[in-house]
Amino acid sequence: MGDIHYGIQNPRDLLDKFLQDASKISKLPDKYDLFNFVVTAAVLSEWICKFYKKVMPEDLLRAMNGESETGLPIDAEDWIDDKSCLPNPAQGACRHICNAMRICWGTANASKHYYWQKSSGVQSIGAEPEINDFYSYFNTAVGAGIFINYNGEYYTVEQVKEILVQFYPSFIEYLEALQEGHENAP
Repeated sequence: MGDIHYGIQNPRDLLDKFLQDASKISKLPDKYDLFNFVVTAAVLSEWICKFYKKVMPEDLLRAMNGESETGLPIDAEDWIDDKSCLPNPAQGACRHICNAMRICWGTANASKHYYWQKSSGVQSIGAEPEINDFYSYFNTAVGAGIFINYNGEYYTVEQVKEILVQFYPSFIEYLEALQEGHENAP
């Protein structure tokens, strides 16, 4: 960001704001808290890509930019300690991490431009999921909440939060280690 800043200069700083915003997310969050959370999560993803671009493999950049379903580090599966936040844990954490990032990106983009792009994958947001197939029946959370239909799969806002709260700190540590290795390379 250069020399002009207001105290938030890098992804680690923005991670602190993200975690603060995430702490305000509950089953039925305040609309302003939800807005802040998804926007900060989306911006954090963008900052990470720009800040660590020199050390990020091309397939990882594609995954972070929503251009690929694969490319996250293999270790990312282990960064999600509490797998109960995954709608379908059998599919692996990496898929759900990518979906959670894309949900935030699509929602933030719609908030910024005042309309939804069909390419965002976000098909609906509401208080109740539409259960119309076996997959939805067995892999959709029950109870009160805000449900996001992302490409036919429902995530609650709390699930998105729990996935990203577990992912981003470990991901930034991973990238910092890559950066340190890159800087110390002969």
